[in-house]
Formats: sequence, structure tokens, C-alpha cells
Amino acid sequence: MADWNWWPRFHDPALRLSLREQVVLHVEANVRMLRDWRACWTFTWISLLPVPLLLALPYLIVHGWDGHPAASLAVAGLAFLAYMLLQHVAFAVAMRRTYVRFVRLSLASLGHPACVECGHPLGPKPPASCPECGSALGESR
Repeated sequence: MADWNWWPRFHDPALRLSLREQVVLHVEANVRMLRDWRACWTFTWISLLPVPLLLALPYLIVHGWDGHPAASLAVAGLAFLAYMLLQHVAFAVAMRRTYVRFVRLSLASLGHPACVECGHPLGPKPPASCPECGSALGESR
């Protein structure tokens, strides 16, 4: 996990897709994901994890620092910033755990087969396992 980035890498950076190909790729990936209720469920729940912090904001504004409205607003502001950071992290994790797989599956339909696990380009005749990460490729074609 040493190569983890904030935003998931959908495919090999050397693959230069036109804007039209990118739109088609992501529309198809979204349709594929919407057909998989488990992926939608997982994506939704991971994305919603920071929401309790957002729901606590009215309480923090009213009761945050008894008798000091400016301090209450400061506490609420810091809580909102924490929510925004956590929401971004949760969204990136949800993308990595669910959506990336569908993008890589959709790449094959555009004529660019790639490993579903790592995004390594596979060429016209994919091997039995990925040369980059070693995962089995039988079900990912």
C-alpha cells in the first residue's frame, strides 16, 4: 500500500484517452456500478460516515462554549472543516473500494484491457495473471 494516493488511479497514466473516450468510459462505469447493488450500498455507507459530525453542528453552535457565541461559532467552524476533510477522505476511499473496479472493467470494452486490481495495461491477449500485481485475470476480462 506504499503507492496510495488521495485520489485513486483509474488506469495507466501512459494511456491517453480523448475527452469523448473519458466521458464514455465513466458513463459506462457508472452504469455498471449502478447495476451492482452491493457496490452502491458500500459506496453510500462509506460516503455517509462523516455525516454525524455535520449533524452535530447546530448543537455545537448553540451549546459549544456556554455563553460565548464567538467561541461557539469557532468550534462549529472547526467541526465543519473537519467534516469537509473527512468527507473528502471518505469519498476517496469509497471511490477506491468500489468505483475504480468498474472503470477498469469498462476500459476493456473500449479496447484497453487492464488489470482490475492495479490498472496495469494487459494488451490484446491478456495473460492468466497480471504481470504487475500477480492477481488472477480470468474473471476481469
